Amino acid sequence: MAGSEPTTKILSTAWRTLSACRVHTHANARLLLISAVFSLHAQDHVGKPIPTYVTGDECLFCHRVKVADTWQQNPHARTIFPNEKGDLFLGAKQARPVRQSGYGKLELPNSDKEKFANHCAGCHSTAVDPKTKTFATTSLDCYTCHGIADPDHTKNIALMRFSSKYPKTPAEIASVCGSCHLRGGKSRSSGLPYPNNFVPGDDLFHDFEVDLSQADNASLNPADRHIYRNVRDVLKNGATLTCLSCHVIHADTSAKHKRVLTSAICEDCHNPADPKSAVKKYEVHSSVCEY
Repeated sequence: MAGSEPTTKILSTAWRTLSACRVHTHANARLLLISAVFSLHAQDHVGKPIPTYVTGDECLFCHRVKVADTWQQNPHARTIFPNEKGDLFLGAKQARPVRQSGYGKLELPNSDKEKFANHCAGCHSTAVDPKTKTFATTSLDCYTCHGIADPDHTKNIALMRFSSKYPKTPAEIASVCGSCHLRGGKSRSSGLPYPNNFVPGDDLFHDFEVDLSQADNASLNPADRHIYRNVRDVLKNGATLTCLSCHVIHADTSAKHKRVLTSAICEDCHNPADPKSAVKKYEVHSSVCEY
């Protein structure tokens, strides 16, 4: 067990993606988790120190079969990844080289040395310190989506956020997924294009400002527009269809599409008259990510 001081870990492909960083615990984890079930306003970490938490190496000791066997190639585990030579790259699909530039820091070659910290760190690394902008580990750790783990969740899995028995709500799912996938948002407190120390269970939109009218922006690529539309439907219209309705996160598949009834939001990616397997062709561009 250890404290919450950030530690940078650049490991081999297999071990780094299966192990996140050191183990953290939080004295009030159970209270925070149970409170968050009833209200997203029960906790707020904006601008505060990174809380202590249990991270991936501890999680994957027990979840080494159903999670660890697929997590190594999951895009969430490859937001920063090394090649066979140990060179680091940013992005699972639009890969760009990055290099270590200090304790919990990376930089993009031939670019502003602070660009990674000011633009990329919040969604490509875990536990970014609000003051120093240093991160605890590269790529996304279990904590990024599951938050602070209650030590007693091994006895009652309903205590673990997003477990099969956890009473998750559409608004909570929108907050967690939207914390990275709502590209174009901005933290009111930091001015950066990623949330200021968002922890699952927080209300993302308390500090993260997002223009949900982008859901109707025809010039926005369909993938980003799809996310804006879903979040707007959940927050403004009380929709119950969420990212988890269609996407199996650990397996990185959209296999659940087959079990979801056709609705207007499906047509962001699918033609209404075609089989669901026929996806519209489009290119993804992002001013935030600069590609």
